[in-house]
Amino acid sequence: MSKKILIADSEHAPACDELQGYLDGYDLICASEGEEFASLLSEEVVGLIAQDEKIDASVLKKLPNLQLALSLGRNHSNFDYGAIVENGVDFATVWRKGPNCVAELAMTLILSMSKDLIASHDSVASGAYRYRGIRPIKSEQWKMAFHWMKNENVHEVHGKRLGIVGLGEIGYELAIRANVMGMQVAYHKRTRLSDTIEQSIPLEFMSLNDMLTSSDYICLAVPHTPATEKMIGASEFESMREDAILVNICRGGVIDEEALIDALLQGKIRGAGLDVFDYEPLPMDSPLAEMDNVILTPHIGGGTGTTRTGEIQMAIDEFSCIISGSSPRWPVKL
Repeated sequence: MSKKILIADSEHAPACDELQGYLDGYDLICASEGEEFASLLSEEVVGLIAQDEKIDASVLKKLPNLQLALSLGRNHSNFDYGAIVENGVDFATVWRKGPNCVAELAMTLILSMSKDLIASHDSVASGAYRYRGIRPIKSEQWKMAFHWMKNENVHEVHGKRLGIVGLGEIGYELAIRANVMGMQVAYHKRTRLSDTIEQSIPLEFMSLNDMLTSSDYICLAVPHTPATEKMIGASEFESMREDAILVNICRGGVIDEEALIDALLQGKIRGAGLDVFDYEPLPMDSPLAEMDNVILTPHIGGGTGTTRTGEIQMAIDEFSCIISGSSPRWPVKL
């Protein structure tokens, strides 16, 4: 019997073809566009890689020789954990470069805003100490000009609440990082995640309004659709705390940009970290470009980019390592 690795999501069919023969002794199979991946379920499948397709008991029942299932992405909410355990299948996740890069930027913006980074840099570079009546002296271990700008906006993120709107792969990666930094993480999305996923970070599910009224930081991580068009507008800004900071790393159209500008100018929120805008590049005459409580980046969330082939190749490499007896790099507690 030939051994097969099934890639469940049809969007990866071109990558499957490109990587055919990459792992010696295994055939890669993937449903083509419009084809149901269920038609490829058979006793020859020993490995399964899935990004979004639902993997439940009905799928596993048709894979009697399945040894290892891999979630392409660490947000593995599409897998039925109970069914995986019941069928004795090993399970692990595989990090995805794209969502990881965006989550890194989101965390960078959060940390930068917490240290009022633009104002802090400008104060040093412009020699603002001159207006504080102080002068440079040689520093020593216990002799230095600590916090000489007396910047009241500087704070620690530890203990602060981060509310994430949308908890897909990007939001999940961000939640992991924020938790490591000691932040409390809440989220809002249309469909609540399972207890297993929520407890793994941990996460607190909230209504959008409750999250907006109670969060120190709010990060938008939803796709731009008719349902999310300008989902954060004037009424949402009124609900936010005056010391709240908004971070947007998804798409500019999910915010009413005029309402955001008003909220920043009127002090309805403390500040914003923005990688995306209604018009891109951001027009040079935008009021956002003149604000000292905003950090702007030129849509760099995707980092150096990624490819489906690269992500599938990483998943196959992880499959090979685990099947050979190595421990998963991103283990999951089931």
